[in-house]
Amino acid sequence: MRRKKPDVETAGDGILTDAKGGPEVTRQTDPTLVDGSLNLSGNLPPIVADVFEQRYRCALSKVMTEEQLSSLVGSHRFMGTERDRSAGAAFVSLRLGSPPDVSRIVVTNGTQSAIDRLFDGIAGRGGVIAVEELTYPAVKPMAARLGIRLCPVRIDDEGLVPDSFSDVCERDKPSALYILPTLHNPTTATTTLERRRAAVDIARLNNVQFIEDDIYSMLPLNAPPPFATLAPEISWYILGTAKSLSPGLKVAYVVAPDSAAAGRAFWPGVRSTYWMPAPLNAAVTANLVLSGHANDIVGAVRLEMERRHELAKDILEGIPVATSAGALNLWVRIPRAGARLEIARLTQDRNVIVGHGDAFVVGNCIAPEALRVGLGTVLNRDQLSRGLEVVRDAYRRVLQPGMTA
Repeated sequence: MRRKKPDVETAGDGILTDAKGGPEVTRQTDPTLVDGSLNLSGNLPPIVADVFEQRYRCALSKVMTEEQLSSLVGSHRFMGTERDRSAGAAFVSLRLGSPPDVSRIVVTNGTQSAIDRLFDGIAGRGGVIAVEELTYPAVKPMAARLGIRLCPVRIDDEGLVPDSFSDVCERDKPSALYILPTLHNPTTATTTLERRRAAVDIARLNNVQFIEDDIYSMLPLNAPPPFATLAPEISWYILGTAKSLSPGLKVAYVVAPDSAAAGRAFWPGVRSTYWMPAPLNAAVTANLVLSGHANDIVGAVRLEMERRHELAKDILEGIPVATSAGALNLWVRIPRAGARLEIARLTQDRNVIVGHGDAFVVGNCIAPEALRVGLGTVLNRDQLSRGLEVVRDAYRRVLQPGMTA
């Protein structure tokens, strides 16, 4: 007899929780779960092996042949070397318009490590941080561990709602706003330039800093300028490599308001957390950036996502889907209360796992009736087609029964 699969729900990017709440992490290199299911719940970039393999091998070979390896791995990479930070300045300049002074750059072991340090350094135990009402799931247990209260700010199809941000600032007095303003996860909305400017005015008035997670911004070609260009004196800008190059690089670059602020926020964490990058990862990533090969990989990921978006548009025609160019996921809106869970169960019965918004909800906000469908986690477009057809069929069975075969 076939063993019954446990009920699952997504708790983040590729992290699943079973009925007992235990985490199960799936890897991009193996997009199927142990029972053979296709995982469309994650939010990872597609593997672009034809471009990535050669560029990464070249960068790795250059490090292995030109670096003194005993020195490379002989100490921690505190803040990053001068070359690491120069690479970081070059990488973030693709979004900021010009490279910031390297003294403002901190090289970290991924975006999550950077957020952890900034939450602790800016708010600290007993502090308050404002977040979008649907936010990156990892920040919730992080804030709980640090003793920080999260206050939700309303969002809509144009991103952050300034009036709601103003209300939160006046009522809850947050130290910072943590925000994913470009291709928000999971809704794929991008906060407009007009709203960004309004949020800057509100933040300055209320002495609130920005913790700007711009990790999805490298794939769209027309993203608005970051908060860090509008208000650099109150902005902590984080640009990770996980969504545009590869998750396993585990490198994210932080731009601090100034060099002194960078030291205050990150040096205290040396004794209590491991936020520094692995030396080999930092060196290889710096080589990818400074050689221009990182741009080649980003371009290949962008092109592959364009093709996957075209595929999704054809297969899911007639279904209300919110997404944007460059987004790694679809946000499938469900017009009937409770139907998201029913559809997710139906797709699971056919060995396709999709996500929904419950894991992203902050506080007492109501979970949205929507499904998050990742386009990049599976290895190829054939797998994606099969998965999307299952999603389409489940949606129609629940909400459009007249269209089922």
